[in-house]
Amino acid sequence: MTDDLMKSSGSGDAGNSTHADEQRLYPKVRFRGFDEPWKKVKLGRNVKRIRRKNKNLETNIPLTISAQFGLVDQRDFFGRVVASENLANYILLKRGEFAYNKSYSKEAPYGSIKRLEKYNEGALSTLYIAFTPENINSDFLKAFFDTTKWYSHIVQVSTEGARNHGLLNISPQDFFEMSITIPKSDEQNNISRIYNLMNSLLSLQQRKLELEKQIFYALKTHIFAKDLFFNGQKDMIKYKLKDVSNMYQPETITATQMSTNGYKVFGANGYIGHYYNFNHKDDAITICARGASTGAVNFVPGPVWITGNSMVVDIDSKLINQLYFYYYLTTLNLKKYITGGAQPQLTKEILNGINVNLIPINIQIKVANILVLKLSNFLCK
Repeated sequence: MTDDLMKSSGSGDAGNSTHADEQRLYPKVRFRGFDEPWKKVKLGRNVKRIRRKNKNLETNIPLTISAQFGLVDQRDFFGRVVASENLANYILLKRGEFAYNKSYSKEAPYGSIKRLEKYNEGALSTLYIAFTPENINSDFLKAFFDTTKWYSHIVQVSTEGARNHGLLNISPQDFFEMSITIPKSDEQNNISRIYNLMNSLLSLQQRKLELEKQIFYALKTHIFAKDLFFNGQKDMIKYKLKDVSNMYQPETITATQMSTNGYKVFGANGYIGHYYNFNHKDDAITICARGASTGAVNFVPGPVWITGNSMVVDIDSKLINQLYFYYYLTTLNLKKYITGGAQPQLTKEILNGINVNLIPINIQIKVANILVLKLSNFLCK
């Protein structure tokens, strides 16, 4: 792919032309063989608005737009239908056509623009703005809307005061006035080809990683559930957690006490900053004791400052291999011990009373080594 690309410095006539004529744009990185400027055009001149209705009930799929998953069936996404019972007045959207959802969120602060790809047809609320490409490569347009380049136009035509009931107050006329910069069709095709190739490779890698995680989880669960590494129950000893560990909640520090450097600070949901000191010198096993992640088990490399949202589990090293015990605890459903209702928490008293089954430490080490090897293998692929 590198051989197909060349850089344009933007100097000389090209640079003068860029400054003199705002309708022209010379990208810094180009495919070889392309040196003509891109042109700035209105979106409305390259797409056609879709107004067709699902009046004959051609489809019974009620669509919604997810910033992460695109145009999806409401029944799959929400687990229920939030559309009207009668879809006849909804927009009939067909595969390859686009829609703009004016509903904003943290992931999509100016809404989402997605192309229908999962189904041949679907029904879409008239609150959405639907359109189909004309005189522009559909994949190129999809790639453009996967960026944030179009946000600036939405900012111009929508202010905070114009937001109403979770929707950006943008008219179709204002939306289609959006300016986009496009090359000629041959360059659009090349960009689309590379974009699709990279997306396919990324999807395959993500799928492979998910499969590896499932294999690792299944292996871990199977090992602890089936007691594969010792002879039945005779080598297993049942303890209370308090018998083999010393649990404590560390001192909490405030956000104002933290800095941008020093030792890492581990909070309920991961690393949250740095502090000049540490309260745990070595690697630690923690159990989140309060908040949304209550019950989560973590392995925290030391030296580190662990906040009071977590319970540190100091183990008896004569009985327990630390990595083995970490993996073992992750297979337990600690959430069933949560108390507190709206303010979930796990107390030291409750955790101390949990039953744990331990096998000889020499076998624990073998199990831990197998799991670490498997985990490192797929993380390094």
